[in-house]
Amino acid sequence: MLDFTQVALDSIAIHRVGSSAREGELFLAQKLVDIQDENVLFLLQHYFLTPFKPTSFFSFSHDAKLELNEVYSYVTEIFQNPDSLLEQSANIARCLHAASQHPNIKEGELYVVRFSDCVVEGELVDALGIFKSESKEHFIKVYQKQNSFGVDADEGISIHKLDKGCLIFSTEQELGFKVCVVDSTNKSDEARFWKDQFLKIKPREDNFYQTSGYIDLCKSFVKEVFNDENNVEKPDQLTMMNKSRDFFQQKEVFSSDEFETEVMQQPEIIDAFRDYKEKYQAEQGCNLRDEFTISTDAAKQAKKVFKSVIKLDKNFHLYIHGGRERVERGTDEEKGLSFYKLYFENEE
Repeated sequence: MLDFTQVALDSIAIHRVGSSAREGELFLAQKLVDIQDENVLFLLQHYFLTPFKPTSFFSFSHDAKLELNEVYSYVTEIFQNPDSLLEQSANIARCLHAASQHPNIKEGELYVVRFSDCVVEGELVDALGIFKSESKEHFIKVYQKQNSFGVDADEGISIHKLDKGCLIFSTEQELGFKVCVVDSTNKSDEARFWKDQFLKIKPREDNFYQTSGYIDLCKSFVKEVFNDENNVEKPDQLTMMNKSRDFFQQKEVFSSDEFETEVMQQPEIIDAFRDYKEKYQAEQGCNLRDEFTISTDAAKQAKKVFKSVIKLDKNFHLYIHGGRERVERGTDEEKGLSFYKLYFENEE
């Protein structure tokens, strides 16, 4: 959980980074930005921090030694010596410029920002933000002059859309810090440089990671195995997803044995699920434990992930939240149409 209600923006460095693949220039500022206007500070905090919601955490990594991760080493120096922000932010900008090898990567401003009084999972910590703005928007300025008005056009950055960013919290340094990340501009493989080539971060295998991973596993299992192609009717699929959702929302601790007994129930379904889980972990490169504490923030995702609706042509939506035994599916051969028969006690 993240809490920014008492956060303060302490200092900020801004540089401009082009794409090295397109011979884009690197402009390094020679001093920190001095902002005295409280309204501007408020807008900047909104711009930088609003996109970061309760989510999974990452941490810096390196194949050989953590200290060889360049951004990690520069961030560590800033936490230990806040006066080094300008120097180390320039090093971070150089690192980003070197990592920007794909021709589709856009140039933009790089902000390196020190924050104090952040609360992350109940712990009061400092944070360092690394943000990049790439998208510019046109806007109109209307101003009064004498007895009329004037209109000008200009270009700037929307405070409601952060293109790329990460927050590094000054905790668990030996594990690569706790890191949150945002990349809202590019989803294609070649543009994953922000996390992979530049920051070099990996997901932390914490309770949020485990809970989210199992929720995604269950959804994929129903979609790819427990499906129409294997003669599983839609109501049974929804029942499986509803049971999975309820399990994560009602339990505090996850146990794979308990989950299989209460949700899967039938031995042949349990065997199919176990086989699929092995395949899923290999393909996704994840490691899902058999026991962990369920993350309440991640469990809330189950409401969005597990749908309870059957869409019938473009005419009807059938919502099933339980009572599978009261739903029957059939076919009217004379009309050449399928139908559902529902049994109920009371009508409201």
